[in-house]
Amino acid sequence: MIESPPGFIKRFAYPIGILFPWLLTPFAFFITDYLPKTNVPLLYISMVVFIAINVTVELAIINAISSFFAFSFFFAEPYHSVVIHNDEDLLTASLFLFTSVLVGYMTTQHKNTIQKIRFRELMTDIELELLEKLPKALNTDDVIRALREALIPWKERCVLITPQENWATHPMIRRLSHQRKTDLEELLGHRLSDHYEQEISELERVHDVYILYNSRNIIGLVKIAVEDLKHLPKDIFVLLMHQVNISLERTRLAAELEKEKIAKENELLRSALLSSVSHDFRTPLTSMIGATSTVLELGEQLSPPQINELLTTVLEEAQRLNRYIQNLLDMTRLGFGQLRLELAWVTIEEVMSVTKKRLKPLLINNDLLLDISPNVPPLYVHSALLEQAIFNIVDNAIKFSPPGAPIKARCYATQQQIFIDICDQGPGIPEDERERVFERFHTAEKGDRRKSGSGLGLTICQGMIAAHGGTVTIHDNFYSPSQPPGCCMRITLPLVQEEKHQEQPEDSAKI
Repeated sequence: MIESPPGFIKRFAYPIGILFPWLLTPFAFFITDYLPKTNVPLLYISMVVFIAINVTVELAIINAISSFFAFSFFFAEPYHSVVIHNDEDLLTASLFLFTSVLVGYMTTQHKNTIQKIRFRELMTDIELELLEKLPKALNTDDVIRALREALIPWKERCVLITPQENWATHPMIRRLSHQRKTDLEELLGHRLSDHYEQEISELERVHDVYILYNSRNIIGLVKIAVEDLKHLPKDIFVLLMHQVNISLERTRLAAELEKEKIAKENELLRSALLSSVSHDFRTPLTSMIGATSTVLELGEQLSPPQINELLTTVLEEAQRLNRYIQNLLDMTRLGFGQLRLELAWVTIEEVMSVTKKRLKPLLINNDLLLDISPNVPPLYVHSALLEQAIFNIVDNAIKFSPPGAPIKARCYATQQQIFIDICDQGPGIPEDERERVFERFHTAEKGDRRKSGSGLGLTICQGMIAAHGGTVTIHDNFYSPSQPPGCCMRITLPLVQEEKHQEQPEDSAKI
């Protein structure tokens, strides 16, 4: 921390420099009763050194001259006159004046050297902190926050000016005129031209500030106290500001790249959605239209079993279409953060039982076998969302399981987690595909050819489980190693203790 001169010394500098030697004279008379008169100049020199250290060399010289006249007036013959007749006293006074001026000047130079060393140490500390934090900055706010924290040891005489901060209350800024404050505010809103580097140099010179900027805008200003500028190692400070500006430009480019990436992803998602809707919605609609038109046109010629088969087809395709629409609605709620958790205590047996009933129309050629460990405690979850997540996984397993192959669901718990493993005996999922299957509108190649699907079921499942603080992972079928490769989807949920959940609202939590 760089120390400022005491406030009262700065405020009354010139009166102290001129009058203090005369006010010190009574004490000088006092010490002459115990020490030789030749020690009096040392007292005045000490005062000159004090002034030189705490104020300026100019004031120290004024103090030395004032001390010379005080010594001549009170301690050199003839007394009470500034005219000295005694050669010895004249030599003493002259040497005193020369020594005072020299000591004052050297003391000030030494003080300035110390100040510069302290500033360099401060700049080094700031540089080390910035080197640690700037590479981790992800956006402009992170860069500005890192710089602000690095400048905390210098906060009294250095102010970071940004549009978001109430910088006008800083003591340095309060001393500025209203016009200067207005100029700084206008500078913050200045938009840079293509030749911004030359423009920045000119603006820094005119406004006496250091400018933080990227290639588009001025982000902030660094204003340093005038008295500190002469000690400031400008080469180091300019380098620090350059590092900050590079980070600001890096975060700007990263933000633009992220926007472009999001725009491209949105375009791909839009195309995928159109493709999915045109394929996955048209297929069940075509089946429904074909079945109903057949009944209407050939109703009298069809037997009751044939009519029943056609109506069953209409019902199945309508239910399938309803699931697609529900998936799209769930995906929309997840994407816009409108999914709300209505948490309540429920047993895993209840969840699996309800899910199995919902899956009954789909379990025509396969069966769902449940293996629930007796030590699984009640779950503090949104049961409807957990049921939907399990439903989507089993629905996906049905699509890829061969006829007659059962799907196994095993539930068990450890001291901190609850696991739900859903395993099928299908072709399995290659390791390089296991992360991608959770992407929106992604479907495995084999499954896409065999069974239609929107590619949203597992994405929604992952979102619903993540909202509970859990995860969904994919493994090989470790329960049936002798069967075809198969696949196991593992839902992992944190185990919530009954006393902990009472700290949260009972009604809902927005995700």
